[in-house]
Amino acid sequence: MTAVHDERTAIESETGDSVAAEPLLNHRDDEIELIPPDSLTAKLTGMYTFLPINGAAFVMQVMHPVIGDVVGKYSVFRTDPVGRAIRSADSVLRWTYGGQEALEEGKRLRKLHQPLQMRNAEGKHISALNPEAYAWVIATALPTIETAAPLVLGRHFTLEERRELLRDNRRIAKIVQVPMNNYPETLEEFDEYFDDFIENKLVRHPVALELIDQMRAAPVIPKSVPKALRPAAKKAAATASVPFQNFNYLTTVGVMDPRVREILGLTWTDAEQRHLERIHRNLRFAYRTLPERLTYFPLAYHARRHHDAIQAMKIREKASAAYQYHPKPGDSPQS
Repeated sequence: MTAVHDERTAIESETGDSVAAEPLLNHRDDEIELIPPDSLTAKLTGMYTFLPINGAAFVMQVMHPVIGDVVGKYSVFRTDPVGRAIRSADSVLRWTYGGQEALEEGKRLRKLHQPLQMRNAEGKHISALNPEAYAWVIATALPTIETAAPLVLGRHFTLEERRELLRDNRRIAKIVQVPMNNYPETLEEFDEYFDDFIENKLVRHPVALELIDQMRAAPVIPKSVPKALRPAAKKAAATASVPFQNFNYLTTVGVMDPRVREILGLTWTDAEQRHLERIHRNLRFAYRTLPERLTYFPLAYHARRHHDAIQAMKIREKASAAYQYHPKPGDSPQS
């Protein structure tokens, strides 16, 4: 297998200046571990209710100045918010359930983000491949899912579960080619890392505030809708979307660290917390009673069923007559 560590991006600033290159790929395929299909990460990531939890992570991501500036310039979240959300979810699902496709998706993302470069307001060249910013994108998943555990599972994670989630978070970081030299290895290191970002690096970025406002705005009507029908379509969409908007907003803001909400200037009341808990209590009941094919994304559902089928086959294998035969010492094979 060809080494990839010395493959580097050809970075040019918008003014034509030459700037230091970042490695395009940081890990060989044989250095990367995939997410176990029976892991806690695989159980949680594929749930439809994971989407707004992922939304909280996205808001925290754009609070990093580099990510916020790059997203503000290049992302289509303003003009195609639903499409962007679907494509982001597709990518996360491929990292988690894609098997070898996860590795290709990680490389695709790295190459996709390489051209996203610009001058920020201070005139400094910034890139989507900035190592600190690129790592932060993946790191945000861990604190959001930890805060969301009582909502999704009805309980907090155990210490061993938290360690497992960090192991899988590091696996995903390598899948998407994050440079790992400064990435936390233990829960203690991660807590320090997260605290440092909140206290010293995250800002009340305009893009983060736009995303929050967007959660309560009427959906964008596709251009394919005829002009004469657009007023009625807007009214219908605004009315129909209210329950989902409330669910999305409450879950996204509710699973944020209180310090993150404070940076953004968001309030959070006891009534909102009770409402959020009530919604997810009902969702937990639904997840216990509905078939999994209705509560999981299709890729997640089929990947989990595939794993279960293989495990069932392995159990059946043990009933084979060959497994029941235990030759005694001195027995010789019959000719």
